[in-house]
Amino acid sequence: MPFTKVSLAKGNDKNFLREFKEEILNSILEVLELPSDDKNILIMEYEKELFEMKDPYKYLIEITMFSGRSNKTKKLLFSTIVERLNSKLNIEKESIFILINEQSRDNWGIRGGKSAKDIDLEFKVNI
Repeated sequence: MPFTKVSLAKGNDKNFLREFKEEILNSILEVLELPSDDKNILIMEYEKELFEMKDPYKYLIEITMFSGRSNKTKKLLFSTIVERLNSKLNIEKESIFILINEQSRDNWGIRGGKSAKDIDLEFKVNI
């Protein structure tokens, strides 16, 4: 049940943004072995003068998820997202900055205010 925020400067059309979102979501679902309906993502566009990142970065992808995934899985997630965005949208790989925030399940209130620690998630976290 990751929560993903994508930040970028304004100027892209809706079709680009939809495909951008889908490629990120599909990467997350595939690599983390999640159910197909486990989608939580925000695309946040900023005026160019309000979005500044060190060159060559143009896209910030922040993924907040339960802790427990292996370093191998996280590396695969990084590379899968970058490869898909590059092959589908011709985005330069070096322009993508990905940040994973890991949190314990007891920090998530879901499904009507229940702690994620007390719920059968229907997927594995320790992959």
